[in-house]
Amino acid sequence: MSAYSLESRSDSLDDPARHSVRVWVFPAATTCAILVIGVALTWFLARGMQQVAVELTQRTLEDRALRSERAITARLLACEAVLHAAAGFIDNSWPINSEQWNRFVRPLRESSVAPGVQGFGFAAVLDWVRPEQFDDAPRDRWMSPEATVPNDLNTLILFLEPHDIRNEYAMGFDMASEPRRRAAMERARDEGAATLSSKLILVQEIDGETQPGFVMYVPVYAKDRSTATVGDRRRALIGFVFSPFRAVDFIGNVFQYGPKDVRIDVYDGAKKLSATRLYTQKAAAGELPGLSVAHRFFVAGHEWTVQATATPALLKRNHKVPNWIVWSSGLATTTLLSCLVFAMARSRQVLRERVIADQRLIEQQQDAATMLEHSLVAFIAIDEQDRILEWNKQAAQTFGWEKHEVLGQRLVEVIVPESLREAHMAAIKNFHTREHTVLGRRVDVPAVRRDGQELIVALSVTAVERRGETVFFASIRDITARVKQQEQLRQLNTSLEQRVSERTQELEQAHRQLQIAYRDLEAFSRSVSHDLRAPLRAIQGYAGFLVQSVGSSIAPESARDVAAIERTARHMNVILDNLLKLASVSQSELKPQEFSLGDLVQQVVDELGPRPEVRIQIDCKQLGCVCADPGLLALALRNLVNNAIKFSATQPQPEIRIGAVDIDGERAYFVRDNGVGFDPKYADRLFGAFQRLHSGREFEGTGLGLTIVKSVIEKNRGRVWAQSRPGAGATFYFALPTCRPA
Repeated sequence: MSAYSLESRSDSLDDPARHSVRVWVFPAATTCAILVIGVALTWFLARGMQQVAVELTQRTLEDRALRSERAITARLLACEAVLHAAAGFIDNSWPINSEQWNRFVRPLRESSVAPGVQGFGFAAVLDWVRPEQFDDAPRDRWMSPEATVPNDLNTLILFLEPHDIRNEYAMGFDMASEPRRRAAMERARDEGAATLSSKLILVQEIDGETQPGFVMYVPVYAKDRSTATVGDRRRALIGFVFSPFRAVDFIGNVFQYGPKDVRIDVYDGAKKLSATRLYTQKAAAGELPGLSVAHRFFVAGHEWTVQATATPALLKRNHKVPNWIVWSSGLATTTLLSCLVFAMARSRQVLRERVIADQRLIEQQQDAATMLEHSLVAFIAIDEQDRILEWNKQAAQTFGWEKHEVLGQRLVEVIVPESLREAHMAAIKNFHTREHTVLGRRVDVPAVRRDGQELIVALSVTAVERRGETVFFASIRDITARVKQQEQLRQLNTSLEQRVSERTQELEQAHRQLQIAYRDLEAFSRSVSHDLRAPLRAIQGYAGFLVQSVGSSIAPESARDVAAIERTARHMNVILDNLLKLASVSQSELKPQEFSLGDLVQQVVDELGPRPEVRIQIDCKQLGCVCADPGLLALALRNLVNNAIKFSATQPQPEIRIGAVDIDGERAYFVRDNGVGFDPKYADRLFGAFQRLHSGREFEGTGLGLTIVKSVIEKNRGRVWAQSRPGAGATFYFALPTCRPA
């Protein structure tokens, strides 16, 4: 809030008439607006909650349908595996008798593969039935005209375990005499794979509890015959290993322990009709036909459909907040806001003065916080419970923890070594009852970085009272390097003391020179961004002012001079921008990561905008994966592509290609153009600052673009070079570390 706005408010308060109008009229209008907006927002919120409940219910149905599909598929695949094992047994042991089949099937029956599986049986083609087996079968059942229609697939059920009353009734039955069973058997025979029949009634349904069923078939072929073609498989067919299923028992066991807030229906095929329904799991209370999800899936070559239908209970559970609560809360909030408006109107004068005071206090706090945040000393604040309240940038750099990661955490668990944690907590707990040797003094103590590395830090602690609680402020400086140097100095032989001293001095001098270089670079960056830009802006401003002042009466020579001044100033601005980019490359912290170079190149080209006059070809598959800083590398790629576009603009059809090649066992990436090129003997000068091989009249530029490219590539542990001939285009190569193999 500006001083002018505060003064304006003060003037209005000094006029009683104006003050009275603003106190009552404005709050009344605001209250009406709040009421209208509050009711509208409440309506939208209630509508949105209803929509959210429907969407949550829809997602729940999707999940239940998918889980049901997977559960049914898993059970059927388990049964299919058992039938394949039985087919292998018969194929290797044929002919077999009922006792051998019983011994093989008994472990499967005792293991209860799945409730609802009526049994495991074998039906042989009549040509492979031995006379004694033919005589033992209940011939009155399978030989009757009603039960058997002569065909090339007539079979005889020889074995079916367990041998209970239901399965006893099915013995000798010719399953090929029934069209649905026969269709599944023919498909199994011709495809040589397990198949599932469509919905049918099992012949075992001999009591009053009839339920739909289906049969799974696995063909068995003679092992000494070829099965390469359909004809071969038909001639080699011995019979079928099969399992009859009672659908309600089988599928009901799948959903036995599932939730009852959704109705589950399983249909044979894609049509959801009562005639094709295999199973229904009714919900606990009612259903919502408008909210349902159906999944179609295939098992053993046969299509089924599972449908999940929502219930009112499920929709209610997903409705997190009832409408009456939304409306009550909305109206209550609107009423409360209206009262607050009147209360605020009556106390505006007090609030105005408070705002001024708070503004000043905030500015002071911001100034202090800025100073602490950018201090070169790590600054940490904790409360009496050892919770971290403040954590500046230097603390993050020293200990490796970012501010948002540690705020609210206990200091003892972040940087205090395990050996000192008990003493640290005891000192905080007994702060008010004993004398302290740390407060107001500098002590050297160990600390722990995020990566587990132990540091030695110089610690100074101050305690202050804040709102009735003690807050501890600590300034910390990392002196690990100095302590380690001292320890090394103590361990060295006396004869090496002079050399260690000289080496230490060299290191300190190099450190100071590095700090000086960084400070000079920072000062240069600030000078470029502020001190040098200001005169340029003044030159441009005065040049524009001169043109406006003189107007159309300016002499042509003077107009050219003024235009030259403006062009030169703009050119200088571009140079300053590039200098800042070059400085930022040197100063910025390298953040390497593995990423697709092709994606980054495509992003850079897209950022440059459409250029229909230039044909840019990117071989993304060749570029592969690199390990580098994507932000810096994007800057280098942008300069390389811009250079290629600029120097190929004189061609009738500018072309640019970006790809990769292997050079002497090293992966090299390139940006190639068909532009004017350059003399190869000047290739080493290309990457120097302000080095240009073409005049400014031919091509605009500052001579810093390729310098930035080289700085970026070398900072990412790579190298860059160029190849060209005059008039034959140019190719700029660069090599980078590639990604580690997965």
